[in-house]
Amino acid sequence: MEKSFKRLVSGQSFANAGDVFYIVALITSVYNVTNSLFYVSLVPVINMLGGFLGGLAAPLIIDRYKLKWILVHSQLGKTCILLVLTLYVSFFLSSDTFMGIYFIIFCITFLDSFAHPASSALVPQLVSDEHLFKANSLMSSVYQFIQMGGWAAGGILSAFLHANGLLMLTFSLYVVSTCLLVFVNVNETKQAEERLVKGSKMTSMLEGWRIILEDKRLRILHLLLFFGSLASPVWVSSILLPFIDQRLHVGTEWWGYINTSLLLGLFLAGILAYRHADFINKHNQNVLLLGGFMVFLMTFLFGMNEIPVVALLLIGIFGLFEELRMISIHTIIQSLVKEKRLAKVYAVQSSLNMMTFGLSTLMMGVVGERYSLMVVFMVAAAALCVSFITLIISRKYVVLSIDDDVENQL
Repeated sequence: MEKSFKRLVSGQSFANAGDVFYIVALITSVYNVTNSLFYVSLVPVINMLGGFLGGLAAPLIIDRYKLKWILVHSQLGKTCILLVLTLYVSFFLSSDTFMGIYFIIFCITFLDSFAHPASSALVPQLVSDEHLFKANSLMSSVYQFIQMGGWAAGGILSAFLHANGLLMLTFSLYVVSTCLLVFVNVNETKQAEERLVKGSKMTSMLEGWRIILEDKRLRILHLLLFFGSLASPVWVSSILLPFIDQRLHVGTEWWGYINTSLLLGLFLAGILAYRHADFINKHNQNVLLLGGFMVFLMTFLFGMNEIPVVALLLIGIFGLFEELRMISIHTIIQSLVKEKRLAKVYAVQSSLNMMTFGLSTLMMGVVGERYSLMVVFMVAAAALCVSFITLIISRKYVVLSIDDDVENQL
């Protein structure tokens, strides 16, 4: 694959590792000065809010600047802000001043919401169409490996380096990431769109939504993502930890085992998709159908199950098919939309996923409190069942051919 693609993956990998480490450091810091789980829980909430609002504003930036410029400068901005955060935690953090951390978290996540659409939209410009599925598979494998080891490594490093040292390590990772991204070479002829879009700012902000709503293929694919986001809160700790205690009747260490099994499934899917990219790409419709059915079935069986070892197997299979499904969906989207419009679609997708996930997390918590945790999983399974039925009905619109004429792109 192209050297620039490898630099993009490497740069984003260092940034992703840093994102995990700095959240671990902040959770530790906030808990140490407040001894409050409530204030600790605000860290991911602010993180999600920054990502959602940044996703809404991203189209304005995408219209004005080139994708590589956005990627490099958003990462550079994150690096500078993290340096401020490191100094703040080292010299000013106390029980009276810790609220400033939340503003800094918001700023970092806000900038990151520009980087993600730009990075995803650059991939089709850095690799050929026939290698696009393999490229997405490689990125998925690397990123899942970082997620799989990042939280565990962050916890271990936090014990030795403490929060200050972990933040300095994150700063170093961000610097390396920025340097690698600077050397990503994009063919300028592929970015022939106007740098400024005529029309109002509102028109620009809504363009991603318009692109999705006007194309039936994109509407269907984003419906699948929407139902997946509705179901995904069942795997967060606020649902999974009580489920492990009340349903599986085992200790909290099984939360780690279950998370590891899930991440192994996701990681294995990335490797499988990379090694057999041509075959899976050729049968992407069947992969989507099988993946849609299996994630529904595994979620349903997981909610009904009371045997811990079986739970590990079920969630591992879920992770495998969920990742294959997601790689296929993103490859189809990248084949349908080009360049800056693709970045706007990803910006909408990011905001939609965050909003849906946040609201669904609240809804699942209410359902679990009012009824039972098994009902929560049944609700999630129902959402995935609707997604699968939608896919069956509309399957002719989700066929990808690498020989499609580029004129079919939006």
